[in-house]
Amino acid sequence: MTMPDVDTLIELIRAHRNTEALEMLDASPGLATEHSGRSGQLHGASPLHWAAHRNATEVCQRLIELGAKVNDSASDWWLTPLSWGADAGSAEAVELLLKHGADVNQDAIVGTTALHAVAMGGSTQGKGDPDAYERTAEILIRNGADINRRTNGHRTPLDEAIDNENDAVTRVLRQHGALASNTST
Repeated sequence: MTMPDVDTLIELIRAHRNTEALEMLDASPGLATEHSGRSGQLHGASPLHWAAHRNATEVCQRLIELGAKVNDSASDWWLTPLSWGADAGSAEAVELLLKHGADVNQDAIVGTTALHAVAMGGSTQGKGDPDAYERTAEILIRNGADINRRTNGHRTPLDEAIDNENDAVTRVLRQHGALASNTST
């Protein structure tokens, strides 16, 4: 039998094989704090990044219990587990990470936050599950997300939601008084 490694654990999480992932963590708890060394856009991701993205709350909880850092920014893509979860509209995982001290306004990359990630709506631009993106945006805002945070390129979450035609998140942001970047604050 081969030794368990972090990339095998991540593959289990990515494939929604959560029971097997939890068993692997029980057998090799040190994997909870490791990062993928694979090259490419997803370099540096931890199991917690992927568990948040897959909304695998039971796996997230176990990883945190084993020492995974909720504000880990070692990934090359969206940096934080919170932003990975927001990108996928993983409302329950986002709520769990926030409950465990995730910084709602932590820089996710070039000045973006998890609220920018949910506004962009992931690979479906929020259309795959609009309700999940709406719930995720509400959770972030309820937990103190800066609704008018500007990126290094001066873009607000509302700019991103509008440009991506992520109507559910656009509606939530407007209900909370969010401004587009071409609006003076």
